[in-house]
Amino acid sequence: MKNKLLPSIGLLAGLLTVCGVAAGQNSDAQLPLPTRNGTLTPEPAGPAPKRDLNGAWIGPNGPTKVVYGVVPPMTPLGEARFKLNKPEGKFTVAGTNDPTTLCDPQGFPRLIANRGVVDGGLWFEQVPNRIVMLYQNQKVWRDVWMDGRELPKQVDAKGAPDSAFYGYSVGHWDGDYTLVIDTTGTDDRSWLDQNGHPHSAEMHVEERYTRIDQKNLTLTVTVDDPKTYTKPFQLLQTAYIWLAKQDFRETLCVPSEALEYMNELGNPAGTGDAAK
Repeated sequence: MKNKLLPSIGLLAGLLTVCGVAAGQNSDAQLPLPTRNGTLTPEPAGPAPKRDLNGAWIGPNGPTKVVYGVVPPMTPLGEARFKLNKPEGKFTVAGTNDPTTLCDPQGFPRLIANRGVVDGGLWFEQVPNRIVMLYQNQKVWRDVWMDGRELPKQVDAKGAPDSAFYGYSVGHWDGDYTLVIDTTGTDDRSWLDQNGHPHSAEMHVEERYTRIDQKNLTLTVTVDDPKTYTKPFQLLQTAYIWLAKQDFRETLCVPSEALEYMNELGNPAGTGDAAK
């Protein structure tokens, strides 16, 4: 076994066993958004530069790490899909069908929600016509187009683009300090969270990143998916702080290590060889 297996297995275990957004966390929904005082770094923070998020951030951060929203009632279609999903928190490692168990992409916006489990790095790189967002977890990147283009009207139809695990994203600035990102066309094989809440490919997600000073960034994520949920809802609120060293370590879900993890924990729980 490689030496790097243990931290990778530890990360995977955390991702599989700690719950994300769910009705069971509704008590957290009343908590306030992490405040500026809760996210300050030891050194004084200067004023935020205008329309600039460039560089490395670490989070989620703050007194509450992530404030999860209340999941509203689902439509009949949403309920039917939800019943097919078997989260590890309810069905154990042996019975889960969580698509990330064997390192399938987390998809969007679960990539953000899962970052409430372990701190991770987020890098913004502003280039002509777009912003590239790079994530430490799984070394994933997203393109956020800033050139005024429209989102796809539909996906997975004749003449339309295919849905994608991280969807299609466009952005704009709301004033000088808030970046607003709209995303749709997200592959519906992914879950919203570790509790198996589903979504459709037509889901619309809004992210609002507000740089409150030089070293502190807040985020609010809202989901609107009429096919799956009866009303829009706030998925989460969280905060990030500026990463002084501007450097990330590698954090990956490795399929061979995931199989070993499943065999070590799944077999005692009553399954056969996960590799079979």
